[in-house]
Amino acid sequence: MRRYNVLALSLAIVIAVTLISGVPSAQYWFQSGVRGSDSSGQNNGASVSIQTIYQNITHGSLGYWVGEDLSNGAFVQIGYEIVNSSGNYPQTCSQSGCGNYTQITQGIPTWFWEYFPAGYSGSNFYGGLGANGSAGQNGTFHTYSFSSSGNTWNFYFDGSLVGSVDLGTGTSGPNPPVAFAEQAATYSVTRMQHVGFKNLMYLSNGIFRLVPEGYSYVGYGKGSDSSISNPYGVQEVNNYVDNFVVGTGIPIPASMSILWSLGYTLTVSSQFGNISKVENYTAYSSAVLNAPAFINISGNERMKFEGWQGSGSGSYTGTSNYTTIAMDGNITEKAIWQTQYHLNLSSQYGDAYGSGWYDAGSTAHIYVAPGLVPVAAGERAVFSGWSGVGSSTNESVVMDGAKSISANWKIQYMVNATSMEGKTHGSGWYDANSTAEVGLNITAIPLGNGERLAFEKWSNGYNDSNVSIRVGSPVFMSAVFVPEYFIKFAPQDSYSNPINYSYISIDGLRITNGSYLNANETYRIGYVEYKNTQVLSNYLFTVQSSGTVAFKLPIYNVIYAATSVFGTPLNASASIEFKNGSSASFYLGGNGSTTLNDVPYGYSYGRLTYIGISQSVSTDNGSSVSIIMLTPSLIGVILFGVVAITVTAKLAAIKVAKRESSGSKGT
Repeated sequence: MRRYNVLALSLAIVIAVTLISGVPSAQYWFQSGVRGSDSSGQNNGASVSIQTIYQNITHGSLGYWVGEDLSNGAFVQIGYEIVNSSGNYPQTCSQSGCGNYTQITQGIPTWFWEYFPAGYSGSNFYGGLGANGSAGQNGTFHTYSFSSSGNTWNFYFDGSLVGSVDLGTGTSGPNPPVAFAEQAATYSVTRMQHVGFKNLMYLSNGIFRLVPEGYSYVGYGKGSDSSISNPYGVQEVNNYVDNFVVGTGIPIPASMSILWSLGYTLTVSSQFGNISKVENYTAYSSAVLNAPAFINISGNERMKFEGWQGSGSGSYTGTSNYTTIAMDGNITEKAIWQTQYHLNLSSQYGDAYGSGWYDAGSTAHIYVAPGLVPVAAGERAVFSGWSGVGSSTNESVVMDGAKSISANWKIQYMVNATSMEGKTHGSGWYDANSTAEVGLNITAIPLGNGERLAFEKWSNGYNDSNVSIRVGSPVFMSAVFVPEYFIKFAPQDSYSNPINYSYISIDGLRITNGSYLNANETYRIGYVEYKNTQVLSNYLFTVQSSGTVAFKLPIYNVIYAATSVFGTPLNASASIEFKNGSSASFYLGGNGSTTLNDVPYGYSYGRLTYIGISQSVSTDNGSSVSIIMLTPSLIGVILFGVVAITVTAKLAAIKVAKRESSGSKGT
């Protein structure tokens, strides 16, 4: 069997010692590289990309790694090393021993991972080693990382798991990661070629993040001799952030000089609210996004904050107007706004629902309840529709702009017609100023013996059993029925003779033959229509039973008579007019007399004519006419007498004159 070079193993593996947890030695342990900022502590892992550089080493060993102390004092690291002597090296070592040896060639980079348990201060190697040349081709970059799962720490080369160990904790505590180049176990300085490092990261909340700030370290491992100055410098590559190089001939900064400060830009854009901005933040710091919930454009239009639309690591996309984001990279946040319009509902009665703000183009559902509202006794308001929308109590409105909508109402009044007799119709609710047709199905109920119950009127004053009512207020009406008796009428002339009348007017009511009249009520007969003449009566009677009412009227018989001076009857002609405007012509006859029966008021006037001689006549209130008329023979006798008298008078006058003349002569 082949023997293993244990001394070579010790010299090759012991180089994997960190700034904080190095293994004491009397030799030099030169370390140069970058320490992450304190803000990268409290992590669950770390990562870095390291350039693989082949180089010869004659004493000591070269190592390039990323590592950190853990919260309980344990230590982890992973990277690649270059040994100074070829030989067999163990691929795995633990506290129980090593095994699986492999041949490693001097000057050929090989990955390794290593840990020290909590409280360990010895010099043994615990971890694993890759195969010869496993760190990759010369000049290429490879990623070395470790992370915890619970208390188990896993080690990765280019994303592939190469080892695991339980170290009793899953966090680094306050300790940040470091990325170092190291010449270990050397007695003198040797030339170190330039090796590049980039993307030093730490694991937080499941995400690998670039360390916010990188600080230089040029010094020694724990327990190292420090009498020779560390000749290996560190600097950024062309001012690239988190990209540095280590080796001989590079400027040597003072330890803990800041090499870079990682920062990100937050760009906020918003069409409204004056919240647009561009601000710079330290990497992984917190930034506040704050937008007003609403921005008023006018009294009835506003912009509603809908949310953020973010891009970039740590950005926020969501609806909260106030939130905090982690500046894990350059972030752009755009405020999204929604136009809203106000819907104003008003209603004189009931309650209108649906007022408020609505997204432009959305549909507002409006309704009013109740749709019928009592206002007063016999009065109510009934919903009749929305202004410019529809007539249903539930409607939908497209909010294409601000809207003001009112609920329309109409007033209705109750018409209530009741009756103890028969059935009424027409009761119900009516729109104000509409017409209600109200009535009874019967108007009289016979009781027998000329007696009945009869509709008299409605309690609100209407006299007809069927009426049209303009409804301008509540109407409460009841039918009034009264007992009635059937009354016949027997008007008489002034001589107690019955007359054949046309109708009788009683308190404005026209009656022919007979009528039912209210019991125990006193009526006044105004007039009787007789021979086209309204013959006034003013007769009062009280209805106490059915029967006949007889009464007299101013109706008289009129006698027209004519005689000569000698008493002889004359058959004169008569032309007469009466009170009603009618007229009559007739002769008095051989006896010189004619009687006109039942003349209203006994009123007449006209002329009597006999042989060309005419004389006016008139009657009133039952008076009669009897006149003496001149005849032609009587006129001749009168004329002859007048002549005879005249002649006699003249002859007498002559005689007197002669006597007087004779006497004078004698004197």
